[in-house]
Amino acid sequence: MLQPLVVGLGRSGSGLHLKTLARLARRTAAMGDPLVALPVVGCDPRAEARGSAGAPGELMAVGTLDEALARIDPDTTVAHVCTPPRLRYDVIARLAGHGVRRLIVEKPLAASAGELDALVRLRERTDLDVVVVSHWTGSRLTGRLRRLVRDEALGPLRRITVEQHKPRFLRSLTTDGHPTALDVEIPHSLALALDLAGPAELRAAHCWDLRCEDRVLPGLGGAHIELAHRSGVTTLLRSDLGAAVRQRSVVCEFEGGTATAHFPLSEDDDHAQLLVHGPDSEAEHQVFRDDALTDFLAGAYRGFASGTAGAMNFALACATARLLCVARERCAVVARPDTVPSTAASVPAPGVPQAHAGSR
Repeated sequence: MLQPLVVGLGRSGSGLHLKTLARLARRTAAMGDPLVALPVVGCDPRAEARGSAGAPGELMAVGTLDEALARIDPDTTVAHVCTPPRLRYDVIARLAGHGVRRLIVEKPLAASAGELDALVRLRERTDLDVVVVSHWTGSRLTGRLRRLVRDEALGPLRRITVEQHKPRFLRSLTTDGHPTALDVEIPHSLALALDLAGPAELRAAHCWDLRCEDRVLPGLGGAHIELAHRSGVTTLLRSDLGAAVRQRSVVCEFEGGTATAHFPLSEDDDHAQLLVHGPDSEAEHQVFRDDALTDFLAGAYRGFASGTAGAMNFALACATARLLCVARERCAVVARPDTVPSTAASVPAPGVPQAHAGSR
């Protein structure tokens, strides 16, 4: 079994990773093939975060990374890096220095092109196996979209439109982990678009402010991105973080029909829906279970155990992060003092990650 270490017990670390790891541990143990060792070792400097995370027996929470590292064996550890993006390089470097080689990193992979380049070099120098959270691309729903694109059952793919809307007032008002709306939901849909339609160039990007009573949070109201793929496909990504309702939908327009995919909206329900409209038939409505994050972590852990985990995922994550860097520049968002501005001018195709001259 592999020992999870979760660094950062906020919404992602506690609400998603920790709960999913506990579920995965129970599921694989019941199948007679235990994969995850409990309790998870977790660290967060905030006492309130440690006190509210994890059920009894599921978490051993400490306040510093040093304390956490003293409790794990690097050879059997999978470190989940769930800190804000601007803190990830330093955390990953410390984990690598302690001998931890298996990492699952929250999206986006880095806060700037310079940090991304430094992380690419660190990965190569220390032989890290890095998997970036991208459970949309690993979901059953995306698998069905991918088959429609590959088989051209509805003809060639022409356009992708992704709508990711949710009210996010409380978290935006009380935390500062994400500097703009580009860092919240857009990384999921951007990776999905690159996965379905291939490499792309940024055509347009725009962020707007989040307004609530007498508060204005610059750049956190939402984001709009347009892409032109080398395959000829065009993509529109929209994310409204001041929306009154939740929506996570993807419309793929083909030459001979459309496919509308609805991702599960929250952990309250893990079912996806897909509506396929052909040229000469009624819409086919598919409803199926799609617990994407649990399946994603299970695949990552089995890949770590066999030594085949992260190469392709890391390449896609690098391409996604570089496009995000260009989008941040295009939006002319004023960076926070602890965020290094990007100097990216172009975005390479998903493939072998490229390290450029900048450093952190």
